[in-house]
Amino acid sequence: MFIKLLRIINTLHNETLRNVGFHAGANFIVDTEDSEAHNKVGKTTFLRLIDVAMGAKNKKLIYTDADTNTETTELRKFIENNKIAVELVLTDSFDSEQNDTDVLLRIDLFSNGNYYINGKQAKQKDYYAELNKLLFANEPNVPTFRELIGSFVRVSVGGDNSAFLKILPYGNNAKYRSVYNFLFKISNPKIDKQINDLQTDLNQSERAEKKYKAVNHVEDVDVQEKILHEYEIEYESIKASLDDMVDANSYKNNRDEITRIRTEYAELTRQIADIDYELMRNESAISSAEKERERTADIELARNFYNEVHELLPSISVSFEEMVHFNECLCDNRISYFANLHKTLESKRDELKQRVDTITGKNSNLMALIEQSCLSEYESLQERLTDTAGQIGKRRDIITTLNNFKMHQDNLNKQIENAKRVSAEQTFSYEMTDAFNKYFKQMAYTFANERPVIVYVEDRSKFPIQIEALQGTSTGSRKALIAAYDFSYQLFAREQHMHVPNFIIHDILENIEGNVLKKIIETSEKIGTQYIVAILKEKLDSSGIDEATQRKLQVLQLSKDDKLFTRNG
Repeated sequence: MFIKLLRIINTLHNETLRNVGFHAGANFIVDTEDSEAHNKVGKTTFLRLIDVAMGAKNKKLIYTDADTNTETTELRKFIENNKIAVELVLTDSFDSEQNDTDVLLRIDLFSNGNYYINGKQAKQKDYYAELNKLLFANEPNVPTFRELIGSFVRVSVGGDNSAFLKILPYGNNAKYRSVYNFLFKISNPKIDKQINDLQTDLNQSERAEKKYKAVNHVEDVDVQEKILHEYEIEYESIKASLDDMVDANSYKNNRDEITRIRTEYAELTRQIADIDYELMRNESAISSAEKERERTADIELARNFYNEVHELLPSISVSFEEMVHFNECLCDNRISYFANLHKTLESKRDELKQRVDTITGKNSNLMALIEQSCLSEYESLQERLTDTAGQIGKRRDIITTLNNFKMHQDNLNKQIENAKRVSAEQTFSYEMTDAFNKYFKQMAYTFANERPVIVYVEDRSKFPIQIEALQGTSTGSRKALIAAYDFSYQLFAREQHMHVPNFIIHDILENIEGNVLKKIIETSEKIGTQYIVAILKEKLDSSGIDEATQRKLQVLQLSKDDKLFTRNG
Protein backbone atom coordinates (compact mmCIF):
# COMPACT_ATOMS: atom_id res chain seq x y z
CA MET A 1 0.00 0.00 0.00
CA PHE A 2 0.94 3.65 -0.56
CA ILE A 3 0.39 6.75 1.56
CA LYS A 4 -2.22 8.84 -0.22
CA LEU A 5 -3.00 11.73 2.11
CA LEU A 6 -2.05 13.28 5.45
CA ARG A 7 -4.23 15.74 7.31
CA ILE A 8 -3.60 17.72 10.49
CA ILE A 9 -6.95 18.52 12.09
CA ASN A 10 -8.01 20.91 14.83
CA THR A 11 -10.83 18.76 16.20
CA LEU A 12 -11.89 21.42 18.68
CA HIS A 13 -12.95 23.73 15.85
CA ASN A 14 -13.32 21.05 13.14
CA GLU A 15 -10.65 22.77 11.06
CA THR A 16 -8.09 21.19 8.70
CA LEU A 17 -4.68 22.80 9.31
CA ARG A 18 -2.80 20.80 6.67
CA ASN A 19 -3.97 18.63 3.81
CA VAL A 20 -1.00 17.01 2.08
CA GLY A 21 -1.50 14.69 -0.88
CA PHE A 22 1.13 12.20 -2.05
CA HIS A 23 1.93 10.31 -5.25
CA ALA A 24 4.04 7.40 -6.40
CA GLY A 25 7.77 7.97 -6.74
CA ALA A 26 9.56 10.82 -4.95
CA ASN A 27 7.66 13.11 -2.56
CA PHE A 28 9.54 16.15 -1.22
CA ILE A 29 8.86 17.88 2.08
CA VAL A 30 10.94 20.96 1.40
CA ASP A 31 12.52 23.30 3.91
CA THR A 32 13.20 26.59 2.17
CA GLU A 33 15.34 28.05 4.97
CA ASP A 34 19.12 28.06 4.82
CA SER A 35 21.13 25.39 6.58
CA GLU A 36 21.44 27.36 9.82
CA ALA A 37 17.69 27.55 10.43
CA HIS A 38 16.44 24.40 8.80
CA ASN A 39 15.56 22.53 12.01
CA LYS A 40 12.90 24.94 13.13
CA VAL A 41 10.07 24.81 10.60
CA GLY A 42 8.66 21.28 11.11
CA LYS A 43 10.20 19.23 8.29
CA THR A 44 11.22 16.32 10.51
CA THR A 45 8.11 16.75 12.64
CA PHE A 46 6.00 16.10 9.55
CA LEU A 47 7.70 12.74 9.06
CA ARG A 48 7.18 11.95 12.73
CA LEU A 49 3.48 12.59 12.23
CA ILE A 50 3.47 9.79 9.68
CA ASP A 51 5.26 7.55 12.17
CA VAL A 52 2.72 8.45 14.88
CA ALA A 53 -0.12 7.69 12.48
CA MET A 54 1.61 4.32 12.03
CA GLY A 55 1.25 3.73 15.75
CA ALA A 56 4.48 5.15 17.24
CA LYS A 57 3.82 5.26 20.97
CA ASN A 58 5.92 8.31 21.80
CA LYS A 59 3.71 11.19 20.65
CA LYS A 60 5.93 13.56 22.61
CA LEU A 61 8.46 13.46 19.76
CA ILE A 62 6.07 15.74 17.86
CA TYR A 63 7.04 18.60 20.17
CA THR A 64 10.34 17.33 21.62
CA ASP A 65 13.80 17.60 20.07
CA ALA A 66 15.20 14.05 19.93
CA ASP A 67 18.82 15.23 20.18
CA THR A 68 18.50 17.71 23.06
CA ASN A 69 15.33 16.30 24.66
CA THR A 70 14.00 19.84 24.96
CA GLU A 71 10.29 20.46 24.68
CA THR A 72 8.58 23.05 22.53
CA THR A 73 6.07 24.03 25.18
CA GLU A 74 4.08 26.31 22.90
CA LEU A 75 3.46 23.49 20.41
CA ARG A 76 2.54 21.02 23.15
CA LYS A 77 -0.04 23.44 24.56
CA PHE A 78 -1.36 24.12 21.06
CA ILE A 79 -1.89 20.39 20.49
CA GLU A 80 -3.55 19.90 23.85
CA ASN A 81 -5.73 23.02 23.79
CA ASN A 82 -6.97 22.47 20.24
CA LYS A 83 -7.27 18.69 20.38
CA ILE A 84 -5.05 18.17 17.35
CA ALA A 85 -5.31 14.90 15.45
CA VAL A 86 -3.50 13.46 12.42
CA GLU A 87 -5.19 11.45 9.67
CA LEU A 88 -3.47 9.21 7.14
CA VAL A 89 -5.08 7.64 4.09
CA LEU A 90 -3.55 4.43 2.73
CA THR A 91 -4.32 3.24 -0.78
CA ASP A 92 -3.54 0.34 -3.06
CA SER A 93 -3.39 2.50 -6.17
CA PHE A 94 -3.25 6.12 -7.35
CA ASP A 95 -5.18 5.26 -10.52
CA SER A 96 -8.41 6.81 -9.24
CA GLU A 97 -9.27 9.52 -6.77
CA GLN A 98 -11.25 7.20 -4.49
CA ASN A 99 -10.69 3.47 -4.08
CA ASP A 100 -12.89 1.12 -2.15
CA THR A 101 -9.76 -0.31 -0.56
CA ASP A 102 -8.58 3.06 0.83
CA VAL A 103 -8.04 2.98 4.58
CA LEU A 104 -8.42 6.05 6.81
CA LEU A 105 -6.24 6.07 9.93
CA ARG A 106 -6.55 8.66 12.66
CA ILE A 107 -4.55 9.27 15.81
CA ASP A 108 -5.39 11.91 18.42
CA LEU A 109 -2.13 13.68 19.30
CA PHE A 110 -3.38 15.08 22.59
CA SER A 111 -3.22 13.29 25.94
CA ASN A 112 -5.55 10.31 26.35
CA GLY A 113 -6.43 10.54 22.66
CA ASN A 114 -7.89 7.61 20.72
CA TYR A 115 -7.09 5.47 17.67
CA TYR A 116 -9.46 5.17 14.70
CA ILE A 117 -9.63 3.00 11.59
CA ASN A 118 -12.13 4.11 8.95
CA GLY A 119 -13.86 6.29 11.53
CA LYS A 120 -14.27 3.49 14.05
CA GLN A 121 -12.48 3.76 17.37
CA ALA A 122 -10.00 0.95 18.02
CA LYS A 123 -7.88 -0.25 20.88
CA GLN A 124 -4.16 0.31 20.41
CA LYS A 125 -3.39 -3.41 20.06
CA ASP A 126 -6.21 -3.85 17.52
CA TYR A 127 -4.92 -0.82 15.61
CA TYR A 128 -1.48 -2.44 15.36
CA ALA A 129 -2.89 -5.83 14.42
CA GLU A 130 -5.02 -4.33 11.63
CA LEU A 131 -2.05 -2.41 10.20
CA ASN A 132 -0.01 -5.63 10.30
CA LYS A 133 -2.66 -7.28 8.15
CA LEU A 134 -3.02 -4.30 5.80
CA LEU A 135 0.66 -3.59 5.18
CA PHE A 136 2.28 -7.00 5.70
CA ALA A 137 -0.56 -9.52 5.31
CA ASN A 138 0.66 -10.73 8.69
CA GLU A 139 -2.48 -12.24 10.19
CA PRO A 140 -0.63 -14.09 13.00
CA ASN A 141 0.84 -10.72 14.09
CA VAL A 142 4.27 -12.29 14.50
CA PRO A 143 6.42 -10.20 14.38
CA THR A 144 4.35 -7.23 15.53
CA PHE A 145 3.60 -4.30 13.26
CA ARG A 146 5.81 -1.85 15.13
CA GLU A 147 8.68 -4.35 14.92
CA LEU A 148 8.33 -4.44 11.14
CA ILE A 149 7.46 -0.88 10.13
CA GLY A 150 10.80 0.52 11.32
CA SER A 151 12.40 -0.81 8.13
CA PHE A 152 10.17 1.50 6.07
CA VAL A 153 9.83 4.61 8.24
CA ARG A 154 13.28 5.98 9.10
CA VAL A 155 13.29 9.28 10.94
CA SER A 156 16.52 10.73 12.41
CA VAL A 157 18.68 7.70 11.63
CA GLY A 158 22.18 7.91 13.11
CA GLY A 159 24.86 5.67 14.54
CA ASP A 160 27.45 3.50 12.86
CA ASN A 161 27.50 2.09 9.39
CA SER A 162 24.96 -0.64 10.02
CA ALA A 163 22.97 1.04 12.80
CA PHE A 164 19.97 1.44 10.49
CA LEU A 165 19.45 -2.32 10.70
CA LYS A 166 18.65 -1.96 14.39
CA ILE A 167 15.14 -0.68 13.90
CA LEU A 168 13.72 -1.53 17.32
CA PRO A 169 13.84 0.87 20.30
CA TYR A 170 14.32 -2.19 22.50
CA GLY A 171 15.07 -5.59 21.10
CA ASN A 172 17.26 -8.62 21.68
CA ASN A 173 18.88 -10.74 18.99
CA ALA A 174 16.05 -13.26 19.08
CA LYS A 175 13.47 -10.57 18.33
CA TYR A 176 15.59 -9.12 15.53
CA ARG A 177 15.97 -12.59 14.06
CA SER A 178 12.20 -12.98 13.99
CA VAL A 179 11.88 -9.62 12.18
CA TYR A 180 14.52 -10.26 9.53
CA ASN A 181 13.48 -13.84 8.99
CA PHE A 182 10.04 -12.48 8.17
CA LEU A 183 11.27 -9.64 5.94
CA PHE A 184 13.57 -11.93 3.96
CA LYS A 185 11.35 -15.03 4.01
CA ILE A 186 14.21 -16.93 5.61
CA SER A 187 12.15 -19.03 8.00
CA ASN A 188 8.74 -19.46 9.54
CA PRO A 189 8.13 -16.54 11.95
CA LYS A 190 5.86 -18.75 14.06
CA ILE A 191 8.75 -21.13 14.67
CA ASP A 192 11.05 -18.19 15.40
CA LYS A 193 8.56 -16.90 17.96
CA GLN A 194 8.24 -20.39 19.43
CA ILE A 195 12.02 -20.60 19.83
CA ASN A 196 12.11 -17.11 21.33
CA ASP A 197 9.31 -17.93 23.79
CA LEU A 198 10.94 -21.22 24.77
CA GLN A 199 14.25 -19.48 25.29
CA THR A 200 12.52 -16.85 27.44
CA ASP A 201 10.95 -19.62 29.55
CA LEU A 202 14.33 -21.29 29.86
CA ASN A 203 15.99 -18.06 30.97
CA GLN A 204 13.25 -17.45 33.53
CA SER A 205 13.58 -21.00 34.88
CA GLU A 206 17.35 -20.63 35.20
CA ARG A 207 16.93 -17.33 37.05
CA ALA A 208 14.33 -18.89 39.35
CA GLU A 209 16.65 -21.82 40.08
CA LYS A 210 19.51 -19.46 40.87
CA LYS A 211 17.31 -17.44 43.23
CA TYR A 212 16.00 -20.62 44.89
CA LYS A 213 19.55 -21.82 45.52
CA ALA A 214 20.53 -18.44 46.95
CA VAL A 215 17.53 -18.23 49.29
CA ASN A 216 18.00 -21.78 50.54
CA HIS A 217 21.81 -21.60 50.61
CA VAL A 218 22.18 -24.75 48.53
CA GLU A 219 24.41 -25.96 45.73
CA ASP A 220 23.67 -28.60 43.15
CA VAL A 221 21.75 -31.84 43.60
CA ASP A 222 24.87 -33.98 44.19
CA VAL A 223 25.85 -31.90 47.21
CA GLN A 224 22.33 -32.07 48.62
CA GLU A 225 22.20 -35.84 48.18
CA LYS A 226 25.44 -36.15 50.15
CA ILE A 227 24.03 -33.96 52.93
CA LEU A 228 20.82 -36.02 52.92
CA HIS A 229 22.83 -39.21 53.26
CA GLU A 230 24.64 -37.80 56.32
CA TYR A 231 21.35 -36.81 57.96
CA GLU A 232 19.93 -40.30 57.31
CA ILE A 233 22.98 -41.85 59.00
CA GLU A 234 22.58 -39.48 61.97
CA TYR A 235 18.86 -40.34 62.21
CA GLU A 236 19.58 -44.06 62.44
CA SER A 237 22.28 -43.41 65.07
CA ILE A 238 19.95 -41.37 67.29
CA LYS A 239 17.22 -43.92 66.89
CA ALA A 240 19.63 -46.68 67.98
CA SER A 241 20.55 -44.66 71.09
CA LEU A 242 16.89 -44.32 71.97
CA ASP A 243 16.37 -48.00 71.50
CA ASP A 244 19.25 -48.68 73.90
CA MET A 245 17.65 -46.49 76.55
CA VAL A 246 14.19 -47.93 76.31
CA ASP A 247 12.76 -51.41 76.71
CA ALA A 248 11.58 -51.60 73.16
CA ASN A 249 8.71 -54.06 73.68
CA SER A 250 7.34 -52.36 76.77
CA TYR A 251 7.66 -48.96 75.16
CA LYS A 252 5.92 -50.20 72.03
CA ASN A 253 3.04 -51.71 74.01
CA ASN A 254 2.56 -48.59 76.12
CA ARG A 255 3.55 -45.93 73.63
CA ASP A 256 0.11 -44.28 73.47
CA GLU A 257 -0.25 -44.27 77.24
CA ILE A 258 3.22 -42.82 77.74
CA THR A 259 2.43 -40.12 75.22
CA ARG A 260 -0.85 -39.33 76.98
CA ILE A 261 0.79 -39.20 80.41
CA ARG A 262 3.63 -36.97 79.24
CA THR A 263 1.19 -34.65 77.52
CA GLU A 264 -0.95 -34.38 80.65
CA TYR A 265 2.12 -33.91 82.84
CA ALA A 266 3.43 -31.13 80.62
CA GLU A 267 0.08 -29.38 80.62
CA LEU A 268 -0.23 -29.52 84.42
CA THR A 269 3.28 -28.16 84.96
CA ARG A 270 2.49 -25.35 82.51
CA GLN A 271 -0.65 -24.43 84.44
CA ILE A 272 1.30 -24.45 87.71
CA ALA A 273 3.86 -22.11 86.20
CA ASP A 274 1.07 -19.78 85.06
CA ILE A 275 -0.43 -19.74 88.57
CA ASP A 276 2.98 -19.02 90.10
CA TYR A 277 3.20 -16.00 87.84
CA GLU A 278 -0.30 -14.85 88.81
CA LEU A 279 0.54 -15.26 92.50
CA MET A 280 3.60 -13.06 92.05
CA ARG A 281 1.54 -10.36 90.35
CA ASN A 282 -1.18 -10.61 93.04
CA GLU A 283 1.34 -10.20 95.84
CA SER A 284 2.63 -7.08 94.12
CA ALA A 285 -0.91 -5.70 93.86
CA ILE A 286 -1.59 -6.35 97.59
CA SER A 287 1.63 -4.59 98.54
CA SER A 288 0.74 -1.60 96.41
CA ALA A 289 -2.77 -1.32 97.95
CA GLU A 290 -1.44 -1.54 101.50
CA LYS A 291 1.06 1.22 100.85
CA GLU A 292 -1.68 3.41 99.50
CA ARG A 293 -3.83 2.66 102.60
CA GLU A 294 -1.01 3.62 104.91
CA ARG A 295 0.09 6.68 102.98
CA THR A 296 -0.04 9.83 105.19
CA ALA A 297 -1.66 12.73 103.43
CA ASP A 298 -1.53 16.41 104.27
CA ILE A 299 -4.98 16.53 105.90
CA GLU A 300 -4.95 20.24 106.55
CA LEU A 301 -3.97 21.10 102.99
CA ALA A 302 -6.61 18.74 101.62
CA ARG A 303 -9.19 20.21 103.99
CA ASN A 304 -8.40 23.81 102.93
CA PHE A 305 -8.66 22.80 99.28
CA TYR A 306 -11.99 21.14 99.95
CA ASN A 307 -13.31 24.28 101.72
CA GLU A 308 -12.32 26.50 98.75
CA VAL A 309 -14.07 24.22 96.30
CA HIS A 310 -17.11 24.05 98.55
CA GLU A 311 -17.41 27.86 98.55
CA LEU A 312 -17.30 27.92 94.74
CA LEU A 313 -19.62 24.94 94.41
CA PRO A 314 -21.94 25.03 97.42
CA SER A 315 -24.00 22.26 95.90
CA ILE A 316 -21.37 19.72 97.03
CA SER A 317 -23.12 17.87 99.79
CA VAL A 318 -20.41 15.37 100.75
CA SER A 319 -18.29 16.35 103.74
CA PHE A 320 -14.52 16.15 103.79
CA GLU A 321 -14.60 13.38 106.37
CA GLU A 322 -16.97 11.37 104.22
CA MET A 323 -14.58 11.63 101.25
CA VAL A 324 -11.65 10.48 103.35
CA HIS A 325 -13.67 7.55 104.63
CA PHE A 326 -14.77 6.62 101.14
CA ASN A 327 -11.13 6.47 99.93
CA GLU A 328 -10.15 4.27 102.87
CA CYS A 329 -12.98 1.88 102.06
CA LEU A 330 -11.79 1.60 98.45
CA CYS A 331 -8.31 0.63 99.58
CA ASP A 332 -9.69 -1.91 102.07
CA ASN A 333 -11.84 -3.49 99.38
CA ARG A 334 -8.87 -3.81 96.99
CA ILE A 335 -6.76 -5.43 99.71
CA SER A 336 -9.60 -7.82 100.55
CA TYR A 337 -10.14 -8.69 96.87
CA PHE A 338 -6.48 -9.49 96.22
CA ALA A 339 -6.23 -11.46 99.48
CA ASN A 340 -9.18 -13.65 98.49
CA LEU A 341 -7.73 -14.08 94.98
CA HIS A 342 -4.42 -15.14 96.52
CA LYS A 343 -6.14 -17.87 98.51
CA THR A 344 -8.02 -19.06 95.41
CA LEU A 345 -4.81 -19.25 93.32
CA GLU A 346 -2.94 -21.09 96.09
CA SER A 347 -5.81 -23.54 96.37
CA LYS A 348 -5.76 -24.11 92.60
CA ARG A 349 -1.99 -24.58 92.65
CA ASP A 350 -2.23 -27.14 95.44
CA GLU A 351 -4.88 -29.00 93.47
CA LEU A 352 -2.68 -29.10 90.34
CA LYS A 353 0.33 -30.16 92.38
CA GLN A 354 -1.73 -32.99 93.82
CA ARG A 355 -2.69 -34.13 90.32
CA VAL A 356 0.97 -34.13 89.28
CA ASP A 357 1.91 -36.22 92.28
CA THR A 358 -0.94 -38.61 91.53
CA ILE A 359 0.15 -39.05 87.90
CA THR A 360 3.75 -39.59 88.88
CA GLY A 361 2.79 -42.10 91.55
CA LYS A 362 0.26 -44.09 89.55
CA ASN A 363 2.45 -44.32 86.44
CA SER A 364 5.86 -44.79 87.93
CA ASN A 365 6.11 -48.13 86.18
CA LEU A 366 5.75 -46.50 82.79
CA MET A 367 8.21 -43.75 83.62
CA ALA A 368 10.65 -46.36 84.64
CA LEU A 369 10.72 -47.78 81.14
CA ILE A 370 13.63 -45.41 80.60
CA GLU A 371 16.73 -46.78 82.31
CA GLN A 372 18.00 -44.86 85.29
CA SER A 373 15.10 -42.40 84.84
CA CYS A 374 17.11 -40.46 82.25
CA LEU A 375 14.00 -38.63 81.12
CA SER A 376 15.82 -35.43 80.17
CA GLU A 377 18.36 -37.28 78.05
CA TYR A 378 15.59 -39.26 76.45
CA GLU A 379 13.66 -36.07 75.62
CA SER A 380 16.82 -34.48 74.24
CA LEU A 381 17.39 -37.43 71.92
CA GLN A 382 13.76 -37.35 70.86
CA GLU A 383 14.12 -33.66 70.00
CA ARG A 384 17.29 -34.35 67.99
CA LEU A 385 15.51 -37.18 66.20
CA THR A 386 12.62 -34.85 65.29
CA ASP A 387 15.01 -32.12 64.09
CA THR A 388 16.97 -34.62 62.03
CA ALA A 389 13.77 -35.97 60.49
CA GLY A 390 12.86 -32.36 59.59
CA GLN A 391 16.22 -31.83 57.92
CA ILE A 392 15.77 -35.07 55.98
CA GLY A 393 12.36 -33.87 54.78
CA LYS A 394 13.78 -30.45 53.86
CA ARG A 395 16.69 -31.93 51.91
CA ARG A 396 14.37 -34.29 50.06
CA ASP A 397 12.15 -31.31 49.12
CA ILE A 398 15.21 -29.37 47.91
CA ILE A 399 16.41 -32.33 45.85
CA THR A 400 12.93 -32.75 44.36
CA THR A 401 12.72 -29.04 43.50
CA LEU A 402 16.20 -28.99 41.93
CA ASN A 403 15.39 -32.13 39.94
CA ASN A 404 12.14 -30.51 38.77
CA PHE A 405 14.11 -27.46 37.62
CA LYS A 406 16.48 -29.71 35.72
CA MET A 407 13.66 -31.76 34.16
CA HIS A 408 11.85 -28.58 33.09
CA GLN A 409 15.00 -27.05 31.63
CA ASP A 410 15.98 -30.28 29.88
CA ASN A 411 12.50 -30.41 28.35
CA LEU A 412 12.74 -26.78 27.20
CA ASN A 413 16.19 -27.36 25.72
CA LYS A 414 14.85 -30.40 23.89
CA GLN A 415 11.93 -28.37 22.50
CA ILE A 416 14.31 -25.57 21.46
CA GLU A 417 16.58 -28.01 19.66
CA ASN A 418 13.62 -29.63 17.89
CA ALA A 419 12.27 -26.21 16.86
CA LYS A 420 15.73 -25.17 15.63
CA ARG A 421 15.98 -28.38 13.63
CA VAL A 422 12.61 -27.70 11.99
CA SER A 423 13.61 -24.08 11.42
CA ALA A 424 16.90 -25.13 9.83
CA GLU A 425 14.99 -27.38 7.45
CA GLN A 426 12.79 -24.43 6.44
CA THR A 427 15.57 -21.83 6.28
CA PHE A 428 16.46 -20.34 2.93
CA SER A 429 19.12 -17.88 4.05
CA TYR A 430 21.46 -18.22 1.09
CA GLU A 431 18.72 -18.17 -1.52
CA MET A 432 17.06 -15.10 -0.02
CA THR A 433 20.21 -13.11 0.70
CA ASP A 434 21.55 -13.87 -2.78
CA ALA A 435 18.28 -12.65 -4.27
CA PHE A 436 18.53 -9.43 -2.27
CA ASN A 437 22.24 -8.85 -2.87
CA LYS A 438 21.64 -9.01 -6.62
CA TYR A 439 19.85 -5.66 -6.27
CA PHE A 440 21.84 -4.30 -3.32
CA LYS A 441 25.26 -4.53 -4.94
CA GLN A 442 24.05 -2.77 -8.08
CA MET A 443 22.10 -0.09 -6.23
CA ALA A 444 24.95 0.63 -3.79
CA TYR A 445 27.38 0.90 -6.68
CA THR A 446 25.11 3.39 -8.39
CA PHE A 447 24.66 5.53 -5.27
CA ALA A 448 28.03 5.18 -3.49
CA ASN A 449 30.41 3.37 -5.81
CA GLU A 450 30.56 0.42 -3.40
CA ARG A 451 29.41 -3.21 -3.61
CA PRO A 452 28.38 -4.28 -0.10
CA VAL A 453 26.40 -7.43 0.61
CA ILE A 454 24.21 -8.56 3.45
CA VAL A 455 25.15 -11.78 5.19
CA TYR A 456 22.77 -13.88 7.24
CA VAL A 457 24.30 -15.02 10.56
CA GLU A 458 23.14 -18.51 11.51
CA ASP A 459 24.32 -18.22 15.14
CA ARG A 460 21.15 -17.35 17.06
CA SER A 461 23.09 -15.68 19.84
CA LYS A 462 24.24 -12.98 17.40
CA PHE A 463 22.52 -10.24 15.41
CA PRO A 464 20.99 -11.96 12.34
CA ILE A 465 22.10 -9.57 9.57
CA GLN A 466 25.51 -8.13 8.79
CA ILE A 467 26.62 -5.83 6.01
CA GLU A 468 30.10 -6.45 4.73
CA ALA A 469 32.41 -3.93 3.02
CA LEU A 470 31.19 -0.86 4.92
CA GLN A 471 34.38 -0.06 6.77
CA GLY A 472 35.45 3.55 6.55
CA THR A 473 32.26 4.67 4.88
CA SER A 474 31.66 8.43 5.14
CA THR A 475 28.43 9.84 6.59
CA GLY A 476 27.07 10.81 3.21
CA SER A 477 27.97 7.49 1.63
CA ARG A 478 26.48 5.62 4.59
CA LYS A 479 23.16 7.39 4.16
CA ALA A 480 23.24 6.75 0.43
CA LEU A 481 23.74 3.06 1.25
CA ILE A 482 20.66 3.16 3.49
CA ALA A 483 18.68 4.38 0.51
CA ALA A 484 20.29 1.65 -1.62
CA TYR A 485 19.30 -0.96 0.97
CA ASP A 486 15.68 0.25 1.17
CA PHE A 487 15.19 0.50 -2.61
CA SER A 488 16.81 -2.91 -3.06
CA TYR A 489 14.40 -4.38 -0.56
CA GLN A 490 11.46 -2.98 -2.53
CA LEU A 491 12.68 -4.73 -5.68
CA PHE A 492 13.45 -7.93 -3.76
CA ALA A 493 9.96 -7.95 -2.19
CA ARG A 494 8.34 -7.56 -5.62
CA GLU A 495 10.37 -10.41 -7.00
CA GLN A 496 9.34 -12.63 -4.07
CA HIS A 497 5.69 -11.52 -4.33
CA MET A 498 5.75 -10.26 -0.75
CA HIS A 499 3.03 -8.06 0.71
CA VAL A 500 4.94 -5.12 2.21
CA PRO A 501 4.55 -1.31 2.23
CA ASN A 502 5.25 0.37 -1.12
CA PHE A 503 6.68 3.43 0.61
CA ILE A 504 9.98 4.50 2.13
CA ILE A 505 10.22 7.47 4.48
CA HIS A 506 13.61 9.11 5.03
CA ASP A 507 15.01 12.04 6.92
CA ILE A 508 18.61 11.22 6.20
CA LEU A 509 19.75 13.06 3.06
CA GLU A 510 21.37 16.25 4.34
CA ASN A 511 24.95 14.99 3.92
CA ILE A 512 24.46 13.28 0.57
CA GLU A 513 26.19 14.80 -2.42
CA GLY A 514 23.88 16.51 -4.90
CA ASN A 515 24.64 14.13 -7.78
CA VAL A 516 23.96 11.12 -5.53
CA LEU A 517 20.67 12.64 -4.40
CA LYS A 518 19.65 13.02 -8.03
CA LYS A 519 20.38 9.33 -8.67
CA ILE A 520 18.29 8.32 -5.63
CA ILE A 521 15.37 10.46 -6.79
CA GLU A 522 15.61 9.14 -10.33
CA THR A 523 15.65 5.56 -9.02
CA SER A 524 12.55 6.21 -6.93
CA GLU A 525 10.74 7.55 -9.99
CA LYS A 526 11.93 4.71 -12.16
CA ILE A 527 10.90 1.81 -9.93
CA GLY A 528 7.69 3.52 -8.73
CA THR A 529 8.41 3.12 -5.03
CA GLN A 530 6.89 5.93 -3.01
CA TYR A 531 9.81 7.84 -1.51
CA ILE A 532 8.78 10.45 1.05
CA VAL A 533 11.78 12.50 2.04
CA ALA A 534 12.39 15.69 4.03
CA ILE A 535 15.04 17.84 2.39
CA LEU A 536 16.49 21.35 2.20
CA LYS A 537 15.73 23.44 -0.87
CA GLU A 538 19.42 24.24 -1.20
CA LYS A 539 20.20 20.51 -1.29
CA LEU A 540 17.69 20.01 -4.12
CA ASP A 541 19.23 22.90 -6.02
CA SER A 542 22.69 21.36 -5.63
CA SER A 543 21.45 18.08 -7.07
CA GLY A 544 20.84 19.53 -10.50
CA ILE A 545 17.15 18.62 -10.45
CA ASP A 546 15.40 21.31 -12.44
CA GLU A 547 12.83 23.61 -10.88
CA ALA A 548 9.93 22.14 -12.82
CA THR A 549 10.72 18.64 -11.55
CA GLN A 550 11.20 19.96 -8.03
CA ARG A 551 7.77 21.59 -8.08
CA LYS A 552 6.21 18.45 -9.51
CA LEU A 553 7.68 16.24 -6.79
CA GLN A 554 7.15 18.70 -3.92
CA VAL A 555 4.13 17.91 -1.71
CA LEU A 556 4.82 20.34 1.12
CA GLN A 557 6.94 23.46 1.45
CA LEU A 558 7.81 24.86 4.87
CA SER A 559 9.56 28.01 6.00
CA LYS A 560 9.87 30.21 9.06
CA ASP A 561 6.77 32.06 7.81
CA ASP A 562 4.88 28.90 6.99
CA LYS A 563 5.65 26.40 9.71
CA LEU A 564 3.92 23.06 9.97
CA PHE A 565 1.41 24.02 12.67
CA THR A 566 1.41 27.82 12.24
CA ARG A 567 0.65 28.50 8.61
CA ASN A 568 1.28 31.98 7.23
CA GLY A 569 2.61 33.27 10.51
